[in-house]
This record gives sequence, structure tokens and C-alpha cells, in this order.
Amino acid sequence: MRRANSLPRLALLSLAALGLSNCGSSAQGELPDELGGSWVIQQIAGASLGEDVEVYMEIDASTGAITGFTGCNQFSSSMTAFSDALAVGSIQENPGECASPEAATHEARFLGVLPSVHRFRRRGKALELLPQEQGEALLNLRVDDFATVTHPATTAPPP
Repeated sequence: MRRANSLPRLALLSLAALGLSNCGSSAQGELPDELGGSWVIQQIAGASLGEDVEVYMEIDASTGAITGFTGCNQFSSSMTAFSDALAVGSIQENPGECASPEAATHEARFLGVLPSVHRFRRRGKALELLPQEQGEALLNLRVDDFATVTHPATTAPPP
């Protein structure tokens, strides 16, 4: 007798669990629009970049794709979001030479902190990529209004 009464409850609980597991899955992986765009990295873990070193990235909020330049090499990765948390995927780099020891240092620091990004804060044209816990920004970025002119290698060809 109990078994017959528990079947409808079990079915209802299963449907509820399925609905909860799908709840929010449409938002998983979709990045907030304010992350999208071309960005010039201004600071890595609080240290400013040297004058002759350029590190930049392009974030496609609709696909989560990240492409850019580490100061020495082109790179690509992915970023996903769930609620307020971010996660950066594995980073692929095109092989190449660094123009200077300073560029090599900035590249190593950039590649070291990028996987630790878990949150962000946007203020106008500035973006801070932050660690999971409270602390200083891992990366301070600025909108690159001239990305198509200065960084043609990371922009998509015109349609």
C-alpha cells in the first residue's frame, strides 16, 4: 500500500529535481555583456606594465571566447560564468619570442594570474578581474577603443 502511494511522490520529486538541475543552466556559460569587448591590460596584480610592453585581450561575451596578446605571444582561452562567479579555461599560446626580458616577465605574470580570475567589477571604461576571495585586482583593464586599428590580429575580419 505504501509503495503505491509513494510512486506519485517519487515521480513528483524526480521532476522537481530535474527542474532544479536545469534552473540557471541557460545562464551558465553566458557572460555578462559588460565583460565583452577589447581590453588593454594596465596592471597585473597591482604592478603597472612597462612603456614598451603591450598586453591585451578581447572577450566575446556571447561565446565566452578570449583571445589576445600576452606581451610575447598570441593566446586564446575561454571564460564561463555562473551567477556571479567566473572561471577561465585552459590557455593556449602560439609559440613565439619575447621582445625583451620585461615582456617575458609580464607574460609570465599575466598567464599566472588569469586562471585565478573568479569575479569582476566594471566601472565605466575600467574593468577589474578579481580573485575568488577579497583582495586586490588580479588584472586592471581599460576599454581599447582603437582595438581594430592597433590589434588587427585578434579582431574578426569584416563580414
